[in-house]
Amino acid sequence: MALLGYLLWQHGAGVARALGAVGWLLVPIVLIHLGQIWLSGAAWHAVAATAEPLPCATYVWTRWIREAVGGLLPLAQIGGEVVGGRLLVLAGATPAEAAASIAVDLTLEALTLGVFIALGLGYVWLSGTGQGLIGYTLLGLAVLGPAVLALLALQRLRLEGRVARWCQRLTRRWPRLRMQGLEDLCHAIQASHRQPGALARGFAYHLLGWLGGVIEIYVVAQAIALPVSLGQGLVIESLGQAARSAAFFVPAGLGVQEGSLLLLASELGLPAVTGLSLSLVKRLREVVLGLPALLAWQAIESGRWARFRCRSAAAPPSA
Repeated sequence: MALLGYLLWQHGAGVARALGAVGWLLVPIVLIHLGQIWLSGAAWHAVAATAEPLPCATYVWTRWIREAVGGLLPLAQIGGEVVGGRLLVLAGATPAEAAASIAVDLTLEALTLGVFIALGLGYVWLSGTGQGLIGYTLLGLAVLGPAVLALLALQRLRLEGRVARWCQRLTRRWPRLRMQGLEDLCHAIQASHRQPGALARGFAYHLLGWLGGVIEIYVVAQAIALPVSLGQGLVIESLGQAARSAAFFVPAGLGVQEGSLLLLASELGLPAVTGLSLSLVKRLREVVLGLPALLAWQAIESGRWARFRCRSAAAPPSA
C-alpha cells in the first residue's frame, strides 16, 4: 500500500488524465477479460475428473468468483482457490475432486505462464529493446521453473500405493487420524493425469487466456492514448504477470503490479506513467467485474445458510 501510494504521489497527474480518458471504452476492456475468465474456466473444467461431471458453466462462474476473491479481498492470492474449491463442493463435487482439480489447474496455469514469459522474452531479444529485462527474468525462471516442473512430476508419479501405506502407518500410530481424504485426493489427481487429451485442452485454453491479456493491454493503451504496440504489450503483460505471481503472498499484488509495470514500461522506452496507468485501468476493470462476483458469492452462501436454518427449524426435536 505504501509503494502504491508513493507511485501515485509521483505520477498522480498523468494517471488522472489517463483514467479520465477511459470512459465507455471500459466496456470492451471488461468484455475482453470476460473472455479470459471463460477460457480459464474451460481449462479448469477440462482437467477436472469428477464422478458426477459438472457443467462447464459451473467452473466459469466459480472462476469469476475465485478471481474476485483473489483480487479484491485482503487475503493472499491463494484465497480465491480456497473459495473456489468450496463452491465446487457446494455444486456437487467431493472435497478431494475439488482440491485435485484446483491443483492440476494451477500447475497447468503455471506451465503456460512459463511459455507466455518465454514469448515475451523472445520479443525483447528480437526487438533489441529492454535488454536489461532478460537477465532478471531468466533468473526468476531458473528459480520458479524447477519448482513447477517438480510439482508436475510429483503429480504424475504413481503414488497411490505409497500414500496408502503411509496412511496405514499413521493411523496405526494415531488411531483417531482420518487419512481417507488424502488417499482420495491422490486418486483424484491421478485420474486427471490419466486424461492426456483433457490436459492438452487445459494447456491450450490457459495459453489463449494469457494471450488475451496482451489484447487487453493494447486496447487499454488505445483507450488512454498511450503509444504501446502489441509486441510491447506482450512484454508488459507477460513479465508483469510473472512479477505478480511471484508476489502471491501480497494481497491482490498491491504495489507489486504497479511497480513492475512502471519499470517494464520504462525499460521499453515508454513514459513512466504508461505502466502505472495501464495497471490502474486493470484495477478499475477488476473492481467492475469483481464486486458483482463477491455479491454473487455472498448470495450463494446466504441462501445456503437460510436453507440450513429452515431445515433446522422444521426438524422435530430429538428425544
